[in-house]
Amino acid sequence: MKKNPNFNREELILCLDLYFRMDYGQMHGSNPEVIKLSEDLRKLGLHKDIPDINAFRSVNSISLKLANFKRLDGNFKGRGMRMGGKMDREIWNEFHKHRDKLKNEADLIRQLYLKPKSKERSFTEEPRIGYKSEFLFQFHKNRETDPMVMKVKKEMILAAANKLKCEVCSFDPHSFYGEIGNDLMEIHYNKELKNEPGLEPSDMDDFVVVCSNCHKVLDKNFGLIEAADLKKLIRQK
Repeated sequence: MKKNPNFNREELILCLDLYFRMDYGQMHGSNPEVIKLSEDLRKLGLHKDIPDINAFRSVNSISLKLANFKRLDGNFKGRGMRMGGKMDREIWNEFHKHRDKLKNEADLIRQLYLKPKSKERSFTEEPRIGYKSEFLFQFHKNRETDPMVMKVKKEMILAAANKLKCEVCSFDPHSFYGEIGNDLMEIHYNKELKNEPGLEPSDMDDFVVVCSNCHKVLDKNFGLIEAADLKKLIRQK
């Protein structure tokens, strides 16, 4: 049987976040916090190919992963586990001196993946070219569907131009549909995310007003083209 997938970045961040919230002697499979993390990692939905679902992110695997971090921890006087992946060390080096950043990213992962699921179509079901991180795409969608961002961006455009039309293809829903076309425009988060983001604030210039068709094209090609690129392609037609 094939092995279950290795821990990815998001899972390791949650493991390390728990690691720093526990005493060394608490990192065992009967600890309620370890059991809860096992349940959460199973709910994330970040892996499609899971050969052995019963063993996937079990409490024992979580305990072993915490023991892998002990091996990297200079404050731990024991031996820890010798085994461990390359990414374990990368995550440790990135966060062990930056606990606030670790907590922020762990909280964001929980917010994006573990909050109650909407009955509407999931963002992850949108057809798009595979991108390097599902977390980046989820973060992107979380930013552009923030009700306050949508409200402020649309009010800024209305104050400047007195109408909302697509900043990519120039479609004007009010001119096309009349009054029933009011407020059909969507907001696209146009900032390229090269690394896993934190909770830094966004500038309103990072968002563009788009029609639903242009928005779908941009999301399908997320990470490959920006609004300006699509606008040039349309003009070349």
